[in-house]
Amino acid sequence: MSTATNLVNACLLPAYDGRVPPDWILRALDQGLAGVGLFGTNLRSTGRSLREDIVDPIRAVRPDALIALDEEGGDVTRLDYHRGSVYPGNHALGTVDDPELTRQVALAIGSDLREAGINLCLGPCADVNSRATNPIIGVRSFGSRPGPVARHTRAFVQGLQERGVAATLKHFPGHGDTGTDSHSALPDIHRGLDALRALDLPPFTGGIAAGAKAVMTGHIRLPHLCDLPATLSRRIVTGLLREELGYDGVVISDALEMAPVRDHWGFGGAAVLAWAAGVDLVLLGATDGEQILPEVHRAVEDALRTGDLTVERLEEAAARVTALRAWAAPPAGPHPAGAAADGAAGGSGIGLVAARRALVATGLPAAPEEPVRAVHTVRLLTGGNMAVGTAPWGLAPALKLLDALASATDVEPGADPREIALPDTGPVAVVVRDAALDPWQDTTLRALRARRPDLVTVDMGLGPRTPQPGGPQILTRGAGLVNAVAAAELLTGRTRTGPLRT
Repeated sequence: MSTATNLVNACLLPAYDGRVPPDWILRALDQGLAGVGLFGTNLRSTGRSLREDIVDPIRAVRPDALIALDEEGGDVTRLDYHRGSVYPGNHALGTVDDPELTRQVALAIGSDLREAGINLCLGPCADVNSRATNPIIGVRSFGSRPGPVARHTRAFVQGLQERGVAATLKHFPGHGDTGTDSHSALPDIHRGLDALRALDLPPFTGGIAAGAKAVMTGHIRLPHLCDLPATLSRRIVTGLLREELGYDGVVISDALEMAPVRDHWGFGGAAVLAWAAGVDLVLLGATDGEQILPEVHRAVEDALRTGDLTVERLEEAAARVTALRAWAAPPAGPHPAGAAADGAAGGSGIGLVAARRALVATGLPAAPEEPVRAVHTVRLLTGGNMAVGTAPWGLAPALKLLDALASATDVEPGADPREIALPDTGPVAVVVRDAALDPWQDTTLRALRARRPDLVTVDMGLGPRTPQPGGPQILTRGAGLVNAVAAAELLTGRTRTGPLRT
């Protein structure tokens, strides 16, 4: 094992397939690997805990390893990937606009992560969602104006890091004005520096001022500044983030497996360009990294020979990552007594409090004297994205928790509304995601409402700022389990009193 191997490993965060760390991961950890990135597919829905399966084997080899995952709350969750998040996401928190509530939610998320053994959260999103049709940010943003987004970004960072979990601001320098999902194609943002400073950078400066331990770059191109994606651009990483904003913490790349980067430069070529640009910790993505690590090491060896990358740059990156590992290292000894069996407590109730406050409803009938016995629900399915994955969403699981589900029907995109069965009697809720932006959802919803004018629309997407004409509506401001429970409570007059993690 060479010094160069250790040095490169110290700046890498790969993933692996399966439920437990494979031997190649444990060997790489023994050879200096910074840590691992976890995804929903690594976690069991039931049974053995995250700690027993993953954390303890990793820490037995490398006690200060970074163990990272995306835990934004709402639509993007990993701890609750198989059931839906017990915390509302950024859009819901931004709608309430109570930074102290945001801090309390982040404290609870941080507690769950720390108890599970996770010490690096790849969140919060600091993006200002200035384009309503943005296909990848949407409800992941605190809002469409820089001031409020900055306030909540600061509060979220403070809450996470009070619990000893490193926060990551993403996606620098701002992914909010894109019309393309950067998982599949490279978005262009046609803004100059003045516009960036006014619209996109304030949440990052706010999060940096709050002490954010990491900043993640976005795979977005700003042609006014550089022809390369931000992740690979020295002008953006070193010039804008380091020199102008004065940031000296760890810079993490977004996942190099994303198509616009991987297909053009490959894992090795992209990693070299990212380190040369000023990135410290390269996130490879959900793809199993056993064959990727040798590719990256070969690319680094070639780049060191040609001078495209220097040992000094890698040493600087490794030093920052080492400092982060030291800050985020868990205390010695057994994990805290009383941690939930699945490695996450979620017992504070703050998630449901926040989700209830975020609800916006109009046209609902007066609250019944007796709780509603059961609700029929129809869910209009929509295409997902790689950030969310296949985490469950909809109203049916929440109605089940309240013992108030009569029936549940899922409708595939493009289905003929005339073929959708509706009960003649009983409460009906049609669940959508941003129906106003999707012609099929909108047309289908109108057709169903013509048959049952009393049906309630439950929009779990970004939604309009206020409910629109067209019948009873509930806007949940996100699709997490907790958002659904808050809506189900409103529909049925019942209250969930037990924990949402069952």
